[in-house]
Order: sequence, then structure tokens, then C-alpha cells
Amino acid sequence: MQKKWIRFSAMMLVAVLCLGMVPTFGATYPVNPTIRVGLKYGSDTLAGANLMNKTGSGYRFGYYDANSIFHQLGSTAETSISMVKMQNVYYGTVDSREGYFDSITSSVAVGCYHVQMPGTYTSFDEAKTASASVTGGFPAWVSGSFAVRAGTYTTAEAAQSAASAMGGTVVSGSTYGMTVVITGTSTVLFQFDTTDAALALGISPGQADSSDIVTWFYGYRYRGNFKYQRLSGGNITVVNVLPLEDYTCGVVPSEIGASWPAEAIKTMAVCARTYAMRKINSATNAAQGYDVTNTTTDQVYYGQGVETDESNAAVKATYGKYAVYNGTLAETYYYSSNGGASEDVSNVWNDTTTLPYLKGKADPYEALVADKISDYNWTQTYTKAELTTLLTEKGYTNAGVVSVNVTQNTAMGAVYAVTVTDAAGKDYTFYKEKARTMFGLRSQKYTVSGGDVATTSSTGSYYTDGGTVLGSVSGAYAIDGSGSIGAVGSTPYAITASGVETLAPSGSTSSSGTGSTSGSITFTGKGWGHAVGLSQWGTYAMATQGYTYDQILKFYYTGIEIQ
Repeated sequence: MQKKWIRFSAMMLVAVLCLGMVPTFGATYPVNPTIRVGLKYGSDTLAGANLMNKTGSGYRFGYYDANSIFHQLGSTAETSISMVKMQNVYYGTVDSREGYFDSITSSVAVGCYHVQMPGTYTSFDEAKTASASVTGGFPAWVSGSFAVRAGTYTTAEAAQSAASAMGGTVVSGSTYGMTVVITGTSTVLFQFDTTDAALALGISPGQADSSDIVTWFYGYRYRGNFKYQRLSGGNITVVNVLPLEDYTCGVVPSEIGASWPAEAIKTMAVCARTYAMRKINSATNAAQGYDVTNTTTDQVYYGQGVETDESNAAVKATYGKYAVYNGTLAETYYYSSNGGASEDVSNVWNDTTTLPYLKGKADPYEALVADKISDYNWTQTYTKAELTTLLTEKGYTNAGVVSVNVTQNTAMGAVYAVTVTDAAGKDYTFYKEKARTMFGLRSQKYTVSGGDVATTSSTGSYYTDGGTVLGSVSGAYAIDGSGSIGAVGSTPYAITASGVETLAPSGSTSSSGTGSTSGSITFTGKGWGHAVGLSQWGTYAMATQGYTYDQILKFYYTGIEIQ
């Protein structure tokens, strides 16, 4: 408990240095907890990862335990270091870019075979002192104790020859082990060798937490610490570990213009902080060792290098503030623009949960700044042949696209369902956000033109469940499964046990296979993004009209409070 408190205090000090003196609020939720941000993960994991001091000097070595507590083991005064997986890796360069480690042969190799000398030590300093008398020696932390190892050999035979001469034994890379070297060389500074998957190599830049330390990684500058983990023994997942307020300082200018009105930037700060707080220790990314990613999958995060005085001032002014609904942190989803109305969360994602504060509502503010919004009004045109290929590539083999029709709208005017009809008369209906992403569109607020509308004979009638007989569905409305009311499209349909079926009037005859597969179809729309929650450009417009950040948040998130 004492170690945890010491570490927390140190991380808090960094945040104070970032924001200056911050106000103290009585908060229901933790103020400035630690967050883990995935920088390299999934298919982007690395064989080796470089760090270089921007401000501050040197690094502390250690590990993160299963509770994300950092345990310091040793340190170095070197300013450029690299963390390499314990497999054979090579250091190379591409043009003038930063050097990298990979499996490509080059003149600098960090091999996975080493010579371990007899004896164990109780501390990093003891092992480091002992390693000085061994050629190529370095301290290693091996499953809880310190040892001296030497050399980096790419073959067991070379390592065995050295071991025989030195009086040691050959050891090879473990599943989760990593080696710390001076960048661009095979000179080892420290080795972290463990078989415990719950532990991860930790690097804390600087010799102490008493200065505002910033570190280069992969072309960006970051505050805080770094965690390196080889999930399932593969390449390295790189995670930035830092206080939530410092993270928020890096998100806000990455997501919104730093030159925007102060109240708009404050609004973004509360959104970013609340979103991240909900993610801390959640199950969503737990298996990957981080809380949030650094991309639009969660929130864009470019670290310290994008911070401005204005954005940091907004974070400071809202320090520790969250958006809360009925005592629970709100899902503060946001997007660029909504085209005139936000949307119910249940009309966008395949989510059976209806959140009262994520309700669609008319947005009169975006129109005030429409001339500032790039591609606010947009069109996307496809040839029918292109759409045929697009559907086929996504698993919907078809006889050639003939028409695309909006078959259901939401109460706010967004597309809830769109139906593609092929030359064989078969319909493919896509709902909610898939009605947008299937065609790579900027928003769900669009109309469709061009193509051939599938026809049926004009005779016949539609029968409602109340017994009313309709000669046409023009002007008719229906209630969907989520309770939303929307106009019935020109091609009504029903969902049955066997799937989606297009409805024809009773007594009519349907024509199948009609229409041409040549020509083009155009989608014409407004806005950019999913339209759930807060509009960033609407926020800009409201701020220019004199609204404060809390008023803006309460407009877009119905019924919330700021705590």
C-alpha cells in the first residue's frame, strides 16, 4: 500500500507541472487516476521500440504488475534506449527515418542467446557492479532475482563456445522476456526475463519525477511512463502509462481545433475525460494490457507535442469534471457534425440499450457555421458496376445492382434502412450504421438518386394489423422494434423468421429482374460521423453564440449533470 501511494504521488506531481496549479474539487469519481494508452498494439506491435529523452535525462527500469503498479529495479543515464523482444532481431534504418528493430538481417544484431554467470544478487546495483568485470556483461532480472549475463548471440553454438570460455551456462530468450539496449547498438543495459505473463517491462523516463519529463517515441512526444508487453510471446505491445489529466491534455488538441473558442475546448475536455474514465480498468481492452487506444477507435491521442496553452488551460479549468447521468458516468460519444440533427444511439449501433441522454434532437447550431465545415454537404457517386463489386467483396454475392432505395428513416431524418435490389429481384437490406458504412458514406443523413426503382403492378392493397386497407404506402408511418416512428419507404418490408422480405400489395404481381445494371447511383448527404451525442462543430457554433461548456454539454447529452 505504501509503494502504491508513493507512485501515485509522483504521477500526480507530473500532472501538476503540466497544468500548473489546479483547483481542488470534491468529486464523486477519482480525480486524475492513471490511464494506460495503447500506442502500438494488435497488428502494429513491434520487434523493438525506441525511446529518446526530449526533456529530462536517463531512464528507470522496472516492471508493471497485474495491478498496473510500477516497481523500479534499476536505472541508466543513457538518453536513447530501445526495448527488444528476446528473439533474434536486427537494427536497421529506412531512408532518414528513425531506426527500427526487425527480423531483417543487418550489421547490428541483438541475439537471443546469452551466457549466464554463476551466482545471484539482491539488487540491480550489485549485479551491475559484478557485470563490469565480465566482457559484454549486463545485469538481468530473472523471475524475481538478479543475475549477470553476457553477450548477445544469434546461435546456440556461438553462445556455447563463449560460455565454455567464460565458465557460464547458455540461456535463451523466454516467452515474455525483453532486452534493453543502447539504441542502434547491441550493447545491453538491462534484461527483463520472466515467465509470468502478468508482468510487463516498465520504463520510467528521467532519474526522478521532480521535472517535467517528455520522451520521444515513434515521432511523437509523450509524458508519463511506458509499458512493454509480449502478449502470447509475440512482438511488443507499447503502452503509455500516465495521469488522466495529462492524457486529456494530449487528446483535446488532437480532437478539436486549439484556436476554437475557449468554451468549446472546455466542452471537449470534459467529453474526453469522461469517455476515458469509463474505459479505465474496463473489460474492453483488458486482455491487451491497455484501457484506451490512441486512434478514433477510442480517442485520437498524439501526446504532449500537440498541447497548446489554450488547450491546457481548458483542461485545467475543468480539472476533474465529468458528465454524469443519474449517478453514472455518461457515454460521451462525439463526432464532427450531424447535418442538422443528432440521433438516438439505438438507431445507429446494434445496441438494445436505450440511453436517455443519447437521444436524437434537432440541432439548429451547425447551420450557423456550415460555411466553415469542410464537405458539410457531400455527394458520393458509384456506378452500378462498382456497387456490384463492393457488395460482392463484402460477402453479398449478387446478380448485378439495379437500384438502391432508402426504405426507412428515423424520426430525425437519418437513414435507418437502405435496400439494394439486384437484377434477379433479390433484396439486400442494411440497417442502422451499416446503412452508412456499407457504402463508405460520411453520415447516415442522406438521400439516394439514380438507378431503377423496382416495380410492382399498381393494383392491389396493403392491409394493416388494425384492419385498415391502404392503396399505397405513401404517407404511411410505422413503429420499429426500438419504438421509433418513421415513414414507410417506397419498398416496404417485414422481418420474418426467415429474414427480411419485401412486401408487395395484396393482389398485385411483382416484377423481378427488371431494370438496368448500367448507369450510376448518387448518395447526397450532410454531416460527418455517427451523430450520437455531441457535435464538435455544433459545439463550436454554440460557443460563438455565448453558451458555456456546461450548457453545451447539457444540450447534446439530455439530462446530464457536470460533477
